[in-house]
Formats: sequence, C-alpha cells, structure tokens
Amino acid sequence: MESLTALVEKVRPFTMVPERSLLELARQVWAILTLGIPGHLVECGVWRGGAAFLMAEVLRHAGVRDRSVWLFDSFEGLPPPQEIDGAKALAYPQNRADPWYHDNCRASLEDVRGNAASLGLTSYLELVKGWFDQSLPANRDRIGPIALLRIDGDWYASVRGCLENLYDQVVEGGLVVLDDYFAWDGCSIAVHEFLGSRRLAHRIEGVVGTNQGVEIYESAVFCKSKGRMTWQWMYHEYVTAQQIGRLVAPGETLILADQAQLGRQVTRGRRALPFLERDEQYWGLPQDDREAICELERLRESGARFFAFAWPAFWWFEHYRGFHEYLRTRFPCLLADERLVVFDLRPVR
Repeated sequence: MESLTALVEKVRPFTMVPERSLLELARQVWAILTLGIPGHLVECGVWRGGAAFLMAEVLRHAGVRDRSVWLFDSFEGLPPPQEIDGAKALAYPQNRADPWYHDNCRASLEDVRGNAASLGLTSYLELVKGWFDQSLPANRDRIGPIALLRIDGDWYASVRGCLENLYDQVVEGGLVVLDDYFAWDGCSIAVHEFLGSRRLAHRIEGVVGTNQGVEIYESAVFCKSKGRMTWQWMYHEYVTAQQIGRLVAPGETLILADQAQLGRQVTRGRRALPFLERDEQYWGLPQDDREAICELERLRESGARFFAFAWPAFWWFEHYRGFHEYLRTRFPCLLADERLVVFDLRPVR
C-alpha cells in the first residue's frame, strides 16, 4: 500500500488543508475501517475536493466498496459572513489580494468532478450542490449512518447548520472533524453552542502542525461517545488492532489483559479472552502471582495461543513480578512497545 504521505501528495493540488491535518484525516479513516465503525464519510465544504479525495483514496487502498464519500458544497464560493463570525471574517471578502482568498473559495461542480475523474475516484463519491440549509435536510436520509463528518464551512451559520442536520446520524464512536475551529470565531462559537444546547460533553482535541517552524493548532476533532472516548484513545486502539492483526491469525484465541478498557474491535476476527475471565467475561484482577499463573495455564489448556498486554495493564509487570518472570522466561515475546506486549503461548515445535 502507498504510504499516507504519498496519498496526501496525490490530492495536494486540490486542497488548502495543511499536511498534518491531511495525514491525521487519513489516519482517522483508517481507524474507522480497522475498528469496524459503520457508516459513510461526509465532507461539508469541499472547495476543489482534495480532503474528500483523500478519504476516497483510503477507501480504495483498503479495498472498501460498501462506503461512499459525500461532498456537499454550494460550488459557488462562501456565503457572506455575519457579525458573529468576527471582525477578521467580516474583512475576508474585501481582501481579494490575500493568497488564501481563491475567488472566495469558489470551485465549480464540473471542476471537482473533473479532478475526481483524473484520480479515478468518481465511483467512490456522491457530490451534492446547494447551500447547506437546503441541501443537507433534503439529502440526509439518503446518506444514512455517518462514520466521519468533516465540516469545513468556515462561518457560524454553515457550521451550526451542518451540526444541526447531520450530528444525529454520526454513529457511536464516529468522528466529527472541524477544519476551522481554530481559524474563525464563528466556527468555534457554533460548535460550543451546539454541544452546550445538547448538554454534550465531547472532548475537543486539536491537531497540531507547524507554520514557519512554530507549532500551531490547524484543526480540531471530537469523538461522538457516551463516555469519554477521544480521538487519541481511538488512535491507540487502531494501532493496537493493527499490531494484533499482524501477529495473531484470524480465528486464533488470545488472552487480552487490558483492564476491560479497550473495545472488543481491537481483536476483530479473533477470539479474545479477558484476564481474569469467567464465561469469557472480565472477572477482575488476580489476587497474586500464583492465581495469575494458574489462570494462564488453564486458558492455555483451553486453546489460548497468545497473551497480549495492552497499555492500561502495563502496571501488572511491576505488581505481579513473579507472573511476569514466568511469562518472560517460558514464552517468546513477539512484540514490546509503548502500547502492546505480546507473548507466544504456542508449544515449541
């Protein structure tokens, strides 16, 4: 598979989004696919299509054909800003010499279709022309569940309209990406007003990039979750799922020590036994090294072939020193990094 950087370079001519935000967007789509979060991908405000094309490129490289990328835009440029958008926004339409003006961010529908065709992505895309207050209500039922909603509407009315019309279709564990959260006052006000009106406690995280060597916030993201799930936690789960997928074949049985903190999607396609377990449900902590060793051997006899420790359980290695020594001296360690330690429990051949 092409590297994420190579995918970003393919769409670079069609987007103003900074590189770090594009790389993060690609990772977010890969995470959604790896963790099995259902739904389509939606971008509101597409300009020449680059960010949406990147999402489609990830779908293509993952061999996914049952998801689409929806592109909503007026294809006539930005609507006029309002007072709530702030002085900087009100001055924007008058500053046509600004290198970021781009004819008021105008790109025609035909231009975007042509760009998509040049990359061979047409079959992955659904393009909808119109102002958000009309196009979103008219088409949201056609979209269905949303796994990732990327909002790049700049102004208060556009961002608030996107959230009001599409947030409810974002699935549990889905992501909402906010391109302009740190750029325009109206965007951040719309986000906070919307979340506050719904009494939603989603944690907003910034994507950090650099500008002339200085770190800056480029964009923001929150995870739609009833708990305290964040994109960073989701990213660690995604990488952990990839690592387990490389080491443990589908259908194999592994023991997973994670304090019942990770979603079961990190072991998709494999039988994962919590530790300790009763009837394959998490049962709590071992009382001591002896109980841990006895439980390990019981699960080995029942078919467990690997033992994976995820980062929430790393403190076990210090607390259960005898158990750690038992594992370390009897079973090969296949992986040990900041997220995961995996031992091979299979008999030596």
